[in-house]
Amino acid sequence: MVKLAEETLTAVGRMTVAATELEHLLSRLGAADADADEIFARAGAPLLAAREAARSAPPAIREEYANLVEGAATQLAVGQAALRAVWRGGRTDAALFDEITARLLRCRDALDDRIPVPHEG
Repeated sequence: MVKLAEETLTAVGRMTVAATELEHLLSRLGAADADADEIFARAGAPLLAAREAARSAPPAIREEYANLVEGAATQLAVGQAALRAVWRGGRTDAALFDEITARLLRCRDALDDRIPVPHEG
């Protein structure tokens, strides 16, 4: 087991919560007529649903929507890669995970500000 400093564990926790919050928003954006909670419960499904929603978006927002979703996908992958790299001898400083957290939250905010979330039932 990899031993991490308490501040790094805390930073990893913040990053994990930010990534989960972003995936929850992606689930809601991608739900359309589906159940957002059901989408959220399946690994990888939130991103797939949001990508499909972006492809189906009105032309006026389609490109921006797709770009925002792909930006979110990139940051989710960066966070996952950074955490997995710890076990391969990668960086273990809290600052790395805090920077990723900030980017995840910027993605969440950009999507939340610019893309209308379908109303729940």
